[in-house]
Amino acid sequence: MSRREGNLEDPQVDSSISLLPHLEAKIRQTHSLAHLLTKYAEQLFQEYVQHQGDPFGLPGFSPPRLPVAGLSAPAPSHAGLPAPERLRLDAAAAASTGVFPAKVLGFRVCGLYREWVSRTEGDLSQLVPGGPA
Repeated sequence: MSRREGNLEDPQVDSSISLLPHLEAKIRQTHSLAHLLTKYAEQLFQEYVQHQGDPFGLPGFSPPRLPVAGLSAPAPSHAGLPAPERLRLDAAAAASTGVFPAKVLGFRVCGLYREWVSRTEGDLSQLVPGGPA
């Protein structure tokens, strides 16, 4: 049997097979790190909420939108208004709740980080040999 016909001594086949255990080990290691980051992200979020106190720690808390142009859709109550007016109304709403915009931003950043890490861990779990298909 020649090399062209798929001889078992084909160097390309041997090299790809020998890399597989190394790749599997790297995937498992990366998944383990993502799992650890997920735990730390949850801990970070809970500590942030605890240090900020109410209303951040209240069940179902949903912070007001921050006045950042182009990052969020307008609230339904003033969807037809020009952007500067929407931003002014959003800023007034945030100020009227007594919540500092920096605290709200920190809350959102911690939440987004927690969500991103969790999704990353979920995606990696699909690559782990023996994990969900």
